[in-house]
Amino acid sequence: MTLKLAAIGDEMFIRMFELVGAMGYVAKTEEEVRKTLKQLVDSKEIAIIILPERFVDASREIRRKLIEAGEYFPLFAFLPDHTGIKELRIEELKKLISLAVGTELKL
Repeated sequence: MTLKLAAIGDEMFIRMFELVGAMGYVAKTEEEVRKTLKQLVDSKEIAIIILPERFVDASREIRRKLIEAGEYFPLFAFLPDHTGIKELRIEELKKLISLAVGTELKL
């Protein structure tokens, strides 16, 4: 089975990834993102899912369930889009690393 690359977001975001062979899924709201993510994760055909950084929070519950189940795929990549850099993923990673090492990171 060949695992695929998918991009979820508005039309402008997904089009650039479709140019390099990703499957594009239009989702403009957090609810649409959650619904699309659930379908893609359940299909078990997607290796990497690319999302705009603004959807870090919308995808958190699905990502948490995958981790608890010991799943390694799909991988999630969060990138800034035309709405700007939010640094949401960086903040999430700082919290996780701080928990792991037992002290708060200051960057």
